[in-house]
Amino acid sequence: MARPPLGRQQLLDAARAELVAANGVVDLNSLKRRSGLSTGALYHHFGSKAGLLVAIYEEFHAGLVAAVADETIANEQGWAARERARTRNFVEYHFGDPLAELLLGRISTEPEVAEVEAATLERIIESAGRNIRTGQESGELDPGIDPDLAGACVMGALRHGMAEQLRRHPRPTIDAATEGLWRFIAAAVGVNAGSTPAPL
Repeated sequence: MARPPLGRQQLLDAARAELVAANGVVDLNSLKRRSGLSTGALYHHFGSKAGLLVAIYEEFHAGLVAAVADETIANEQGWAARERARTRNFVEYHFGDPLAELLLGRISTEPEVAEVEAATLERIIESAGRNIRTGQESGELDPGIDPDLAGACVMGALRHGMAEQLRRHPRPTIDAATEGLWRFIAAAVGVNAGSTPAPL
């Protein structure tokens, strides 16, 4: 995949670092110093500071989609084992990005980011519904479950559950966080969480 133009990527990297350092705040003067670029470059590439925040969120989400893609769990056998592995990938990605807590909390209240996040969540919920439907078609999930409703409930709760895990001090281990989230998902779709082996 082609990298963005250098100035654009410099601004994205600098803004990410600034958000972490300033607990979710981007000061334009600090951003200029950190990136070595002018305010004009920001407006050229992103249109506004809000546009920059949206780009950061979109970059974060693109990485998340790649981290939980079907290809990453292809070696797991059965719906439950695959989804437990996907849950672990989901946790690892969030725990590995210092911006995750801010993007799931403070920054998500910015109107422009909230709008993009809502559209993103809608796509994720649609994907979750298709995924649950696949489990029903294979005979592994109860066919009486409404897959779209279950997908919406699971993904909404998963987002807030992940935010809660990120806020905890001390932060739980990846294994503990995965187990907590997976038990909720399994219960929501009628799978015995205890019978699902942990991914290798």
